[in-house]
Amino acid sequence: MPVVISFPGEAAREPGWGRLVELSASTAVLSTGVPLSRLETVLLSFEVGGERFESLPGRVVFEEIDQDGYTRAELSFSDEMQKRRLARALLDLLSR
Repeated sequence: MPVVISFPGEAAREPGWGRLVELSASTAVLSTGVPLSRLETVLLSFEVGGERFESLPGRVVFEEIDQDGYTRAELSFSDEMQKRRLARALLDLLSR
């Protein structure tokens, strides 16, 4: 699933893009050409089943560079309202 990656204002970094290779209501695995660091906060914008998520905050809990030079990052979501909303969107998508 394609995703736009942006950063909080204090990070002063350019937005990038990536691909969500795994997604649950509280975690995600992201593949991207954007270098990321452990404990860094990223803001993800993507769509699930027609529902748009804008600037969903996620914290990098693990990152590594794969054999093709892309960053593979495991993210954790902490915003409880957004996690519930994402859970509903995923359940709706799975029930179709």
